Amino acid sequence: LGALTRASACASTKSGADGPAKGDEAEEEEDEAAELAQKLEIGKLELDLARLEAEQELHNTELALEFARAGLVKAKSDQEAFLAAERALEVDGTVLQLDASKGRADDAAAELTELEAMYAEEEFATKTKELVITRSRRDLELSRRSLELARRRKAAQDTYEHPAKERDLAQAVKSAEKELLEAEQSLAKKRLATKIALAKAEQEFAELEKKAEKAKAKKAKKVQA
Repeated sequence: LGALTRASACASTKSGADGPAKGDEAEEEEDEAAELAQKLEIGKLELDLARLEAEQELHNTELALEFARAGLVKAKSDQEAFLAAERALEVDGTVLQLDASKGRADDAAAELTELEAMYAEEEFATKTKELVITRSRRDLELSRRSLELARRRKAAQDTYEHPAKERDLAQAVKSAEKELLEAEQSLAKKRLATKIALAKAEQEFAELEKKAEKAKAKKAKKVQA
């Protein structure tokens, strides 16, 4: 009888010890499940944010590509407009000014020659003669200076202005082509980097979901048991 009593007491003591241990384990599992649920919610928000940021970055990169294309179109258009029309208009305008200046200089020279011949043959007041001839000589001098200036302008246009503008326009086209190429490469890299980043984020979220599902299934089995 004493042995039976002692055995009964030992069983009671063991049962009392197991009770608190199982309670602590259940509490830890509850905490772990709650922590996983919180991580899962945060992970979902982070994944949504990553997708939005990736979409925005891709959109900005695509806009940069569109601007680069528009820049190249404008650079080529400016170059073609100058070579096809603007240069010819400027040259024609300069030639017209040159011809007009030459015509005025020729007219002034002819008028002076005629006046000098006329005054040499006829008798006029000396003061009037000097006044008319002086004015005519001044007009001739101004016409010749205007003609010389028109010639210099034409030479500067042919030698410096137009070649420099052609070089600038050609350089603008090359720069626009370079920017377009860089924009295309940047977009390709951005698409690839975005794809990789999203794949990693989705994988991490999927692993977190799997852990949460396992914890949930484990808890359900214990409840059933």
